[in-house]
Amino acid sequence: MSKDIPVKMVRPEFLDFVNYNICKAYSEKYGREAAAEFFRRVGEIGFQELRKMVEFPSSDPYEVLRTVGKFLEDMGYMSKIRLTKVEENEVIIEMFGVSVIKSSIRLVEGGDSPSHFMTNLMFAALKEMSGVRADIYDLTLEQPSAETGYAKEKWVLKKI
Repeated sequence: MSKDIPVKMVRPEFLDFVNYNICKAYSEKYGREAAAEFFRRVGEIGFQELRKMVEFPSSDPYEVLRTVGKFLEDMGYMSKIRLTKVEENEVIIEMFGVSVIKSSIRLVEGGDSPSHFMTNLMFAALKEMSGVRADIYDLTLEQPSAETGYAKEKWVLKKI
């Protein structure tokens, strides 16, 4: 057998599987609040790594969110992200085909902390690039079918 067999693409179901197991284990061992703090730190480290991979053309909060969102789309974390600027400090974020929707719903329903990978990555980017934080208001979190996931949130941005 040849050693030059290409790497097979990871299926979204596997990412969802891994996400659930890691989040569940950390939440059980250390508690929901410690898990949420841990995943915030994961986002901070992730942002430092992302800056090595992606150029941020602007420090405008909306543009920072768009840059992170495009990266997550390109990587297959979600199929599509739509950001709608409602006001200067308010953005509606819609996520389609979210790869970790099933695990996130299970974790929230079970009282455990989901990774909120996208959220924590965006929080770190907003803090470092724009000097703002976001308050999130969940509007929708659903899995319309086995192949799809949808989430809609309102983010209110505030200077740190």
